[in-house]
Amino acid sequence: MELQITKNTAKPHIVLYKRDNGTETWMQADDYFVRHDLSHYAIEKTLGYSTAFMGMLNNGMDIRDFENREKRKQLTVTKEAWYAENIANLFLIEIAQGKFDDFNQVASSAFANMSLDFPAPQLSETVIDAVRKYLEELLQSWNSLPYGQTMVLTFDMAPMGS
Repeated sequence: MELQITKNTAKPHIVLYKRDNGTETWMQADDYFVRHDLSHYAIEKTLGYSTAFMGMLNNGMDIRDFENREKRKQLTVTKEAWYAENIANLFLIEIAQGKFDDFNQVASSAFANMSLDFPAPQLSETVIDAVRKYLEELLQSWNSLPYGQTMVLTFDMAPMGS
C-alpha cells in the first residue's frame, strides 16, 4: 500500500491511501490528522502490524468510515488496531509534552480506562525508541515538505529491516 500526503496552504491537506489492489481511499485532513496518520505509519511499520489502521484500509475500508460514528461502531477492531490507535496518540503526546518516564505504564493506564478485554501492549525500550526515532524523522520530513508537494510512503505490512 502507498500513503500519499499532499501539503496544502489555504485548504486542508489531502491524505490518500493507494491499496495493493489499485483502489484508493482519501480524505481532507488538518495538521493533527496528518501527524496522527504518520504516527500510525511509524508504529505499524516498526511493529509489523498487518491488521491495524493501515491493514484495515488496505483491506477495503474507506478512511472516512472513521469519521462516521455509526460506521465506526460496526467496525471489527483487532488487538493490533486498538494498540496502534492508542499508542499513536501517546507518541504524539510525547512529541508535544516530552517523553514519558515509563511509556508502558502510561499505555497500561490508558488501556485500563477503556475497559478492554486484553491488556496494553508491553513494548521493549528498543522498540519504543525505534518508533520515537522513526516518527520524529517522518514529522521532520513533513514539516520540511514544501507546500504543494506530496510525501509518498510505502507500507508492505512487514516490519522495518526485514
